[in-house]
Amino acid sequence: MNVSAFDLNHARALHFLLEEAHVARAARRLGITPAAASNALRRLRSDFDDPLLVRAGRTLVRTPLGEQLRAPAREVLAAAERLFEVSAPFEPDSYDGELVLTTSDRVAEALLPTLDDLLTARAPRASLAVRTVLVDLASILRDRGGLAVTPATARERGLSTEKLFLEDFVCVLREGHPLLKGPWTVRRFAAAEHILVAPQAQSRRGAVDDVLEAQGLTRRITRVVTSFALAAPLLVSSDRITVLPRSFALARTRELGVVMRAPPFELPSIEMEMVWHPGHERDPKHLWFRQLLRDAVRVAGLQPPQGS
Repeated sequence: MNVSAFDLNHARALHFLLEEAHVARAARRLGITPAAASNALRRLRSDFDDPLLVRAGRTLVRTPLGEQLRAPAREVLAAAERLFEVSAPFEPDSYDGELVLTTSDRVAEALLPTLDDLLTARAPRASLAVRTVLVDLASILRDRGGLAVTPATARERGLSTEKLFLEDFVCVLREGHPLLKGPWTVRRFAAAEHILVAPQAQSRRGAVDDVLEAQGLTRRITRVVTSFALAAPLLVSSDRITVLPRSFALARTRELGVVMRAPPFELPSIEMEMVWHPGHERDPKHLWFRQLLRDAVRVAGLQPPQGS
């Protein structure tokens, strides 16, 4: 097909029809009637000399070519949107669109109250979507123009990054715990009953175990949970202890009345980064969102990165 003969206005219809694989849903996203969306699909089939969507039972499925065209159509639409985003100033007072933040549950819990307050004050009409599933991060950041907060070790290639804060670790235990009386030693720590937070619950070993092993010690892990939120309630009515990131523990100590102590040994800190797709590098809305996140980290009292 001669690209000069293709109406680029059809790229938007192509994108939503292929993404939804459903004429009525695509019509709603395009702001047109189902009949108009059907007409657009018919024109696109002629342009590409391919059905693009074919019926399989009561649903539509993409043809092989339709599947291949999904990513290019998405990129064309995103590039067109960026043309206008870069040329127009961002007005937070009147912005009524969506901002997307992707991070872990523990970072979200530490940052969200402050971020929400700042967003409400500065862009009262904006909406905020928070995702705590760090899967296919590059695609999410490319397509939705959002930000992510992840450990530097989890960085994906091809993304822009900025150091945001350092996350150190603390031991958390209930008020009145026997370990709070007497010397706070690595041996007493290792002898306690432990909770391990393992995101996939597939491992019974963490960074703490490596440190203890180097000193000829092991610990007894009796509970394994998949999130930091699940660990905290298990501490309140038992003599178990756990090691949590300080930002998350701070929120939980206020809520549950548990106690924080620095571990009786050295644990390396985790450098947390703000991450975004380079396609949004100069987008005024994105620049504003990045500054909002920096301010939220500062107001929340998180530890600044080294060298800042």
